[in-house]
Amino acid sequence: MGAAEWTHPDARRLAKRLVIDWDSLLRFVEHRNVPADNNRAEREICPAVLMRKARYGSGSDRGAETRSVLMSICRTLKQRGVDVLTATEQALRIYMADCKLPPLPAKPTSGT
Repeated sequence: MGAAEWTHPDARRLAKRLVIDWDSLLRFVEHRNVPADNNRAEREICPAVLMRKARYGSGSDRGAETRSVLMSICRTLKQRGVDVLTATEQALRIYMADCKLPPLPAKPTSGT
């Protein structure tokens, strides 16, 4: 049954999506390194979702945008194995010296 044959809009949308993504839908079966779920992604965004629900610092659109940028930076640094507080302190010192924010630190090499 093709996507156009469904009468309910949600069923049609799902059928269309399945047709588009069919080749990658079961990729985890063919490749062991591909997870069958998105639990890691869910865990990564959980702190931001909890903060958003509690409205910490997001009484305005600007506050919400600021929080989302800061959460993204913190999660990226954690994934790279970089100490968030140390990196933030270093970035602020550089900014205070020349009014330019440095790029995010790369993942530390195993040799250092």
